[in-house]
Amino acid sequence: MAFPSSSTAFARSTCDYPDITRNWFWDGSLKTRYRTAFDANGYGVHPNVTSFTMHEEAHQQAGRVIRDLNDLGIEYARSEPPWPYRWTGLAGAKVCKPGYHRYGAAIDFTRFDWGSGHYVDTAVHGKERRLYLRRRYLAVIAICRKHFGTVLHCNNDPDGSHWNHIHADRGRQAVAADWSYQTDTTIIQWAARDLAGVKDMPIDGSFGLKTKAGYIVLREKLGLVDIGPGDSAANFRIWLDLIARHGMADKPAGTFFADEAMRADAAAASD
Repeated sequence: MAFPSSSTAFARSTCDYPDITRNWFWDGSLKTRYRTAFDANGYGVHPNVTSFTMHEEAHQQAGRVIRDLNDLGIEYARSEPPWPYRWTGLAGAKVCKPGYHRYGAAIDFTRFDWGSGHYVDTAVHGKERRLYLRRRYLAVIAICRKHFGTVLHCNNDPDGSHWNHIHADRGRQAVAADWSYQTDTTIIQWAARDLAGVKDMPIDGSFGLKTKAGYIVLREKLGLVDIGPGDSAANFRIWLDLIARHGMADKPAGTFFADEAMRADAAAASD
C-alpha cells in the first residue's frame, strides 16, 4: 500500500493505521529480541524474545528480508556453510512519534543472527576495520533495500541517530534506483569501495563524478552493463541480490553473476 507523504508523516506524532503484534519474522521459530543495552565492547544486548507492534505490510516485508538472509546463509556463507538464520534484534517498530514509525511502517533493526558466532551487529559492524564484516553489513543493507524503499544506517544517517541501528521503512516502496536518494546512492558507493576495490570512494550519498566512475567499475565487474538499476524495480533487485551475495560470501565483485533464475525471480517479486 502507499503510505502518506513524508511531509504528512512527520507533521504529527500520533499513532495511526491498524497494526499487528508479533515476536517473529518469516517463520514462527525465527524470533525477535529487544536490544536493552550495550556491552563493554559496544555490542547490543538482546536477552529476551520480545513482541513488537507494526503495520502488517511492514511485518510482511521484514519477513522477506529474513527469508532472503536465511537463503544467503545457506547458499553464500563465508565459511563452513550452511548458516541457517536464527533470530533478529530490534530497537523498535511502531512508536507514536513523527515519521513512519507512527504508522507502524518503519522498523529499527539492531542484529541479524545466523548462529555459531555469525551475525551483524548494527552498532559496530558497519564501520568495522575488518572487511568481511563491513561486507556482511552491506549485504544486509542491500536486502533491506530490496524490500523497503528507505534504509538508513551508519553510512546514510541524515540526523546522526542511525549509527547503532538500521532503519527501514515503507514510506517509499521498493522502487527502481534513484540517485537523488541517499539510500540508493550509498549502497552503490559502499559496494564500489568494498566489493569492486574503488578504495577512495566516499560514502556520502552524493552521485557525483567520482561515484559515477565507481558505479561504472562496479557495473562492469558485476556483469550488469545491460541491466540499468534505474530502469525498473526488477533491475535494481538484481543489483541488490548480487551485491548481497558478494557481501555475504566475502568475495570481490565478479565472483557471481546474474543468471536466468535470478532475473526471473526479480521480475516476479513485488515492490
